[in-house]
Amino acid sequence: MEEIRIYNANLKELGVMERKEAHATGAWHITFHCWIVNPSNDSMLFQLRSKGKKNYPDMFDISAAGHLLAGEEVRDGIREVSEELGIAISFDELSFLGYRIEADDQENGQKNREYQAVYISKVEKNLDEFEPQIEEVAGLMWMRISDALSLFSNNASSVPMEGIVYNEETRQWEQKKRIVTVADFIPRIQQYYLTMAIMGERFIENKYPLAIS
Repeated sequence: MEEIRIYNANLKELGVMERKEAHATGAWHITFHCWIVNPSNDSMLFQLRSKGKKNYPDMFDISAAGHLLAGEEVRDGIREVSEELGIAISFDELSFLGYRIEADDQENGQKNREYQAVYISKVEKNLDEFEPQIEEVAGLMWMRISDALSLFSNNASSVPMEGIVYNEETRQWEQKKRIVTVADFIPRIQQYYLTMAIMGERFIENKYPLAIS
């Protein structure tokens, strides 16, 4: 059983609740988001969610993300990077963009109410240096930021990505290229992916300030 801290809409702490109950009742809670960008290929990293995930299986999402447990602070969310991606990053290597609010009533009855603490970090590693968590992650793929800007602003109907995908039959990570559309990504009301592409471009070019809302 996972317990998380819950809040009101003004981010005032109300207590602790079991994670499933929080999602069933629409209780506000905090999650940690970390976006990885690579200056060497001007790309941003997307995670392909496992086919076994309850919510949005086999769809692309944030590089690494997760819920904060009841005893954790936001900085403890850095564990998601090592757990999901299998690389070591210190919290000091992250740049904080701010909190964004997401409210999502899903078809399975889950009522998601999140304050998302959003961070970004530069990582110049090849994907063969990553050790993704097979239970959570089906693939890791780079998208060039210029392509992300085109796709998520609806100036392109599809763009290429390349990275690694787990082959369940061979139990190996394999190099893959893929053409994707907006429909391949977790749907969001706000322009989250487009905003992160803009922030990723500025971050690589050392242009400040950076922010998200």
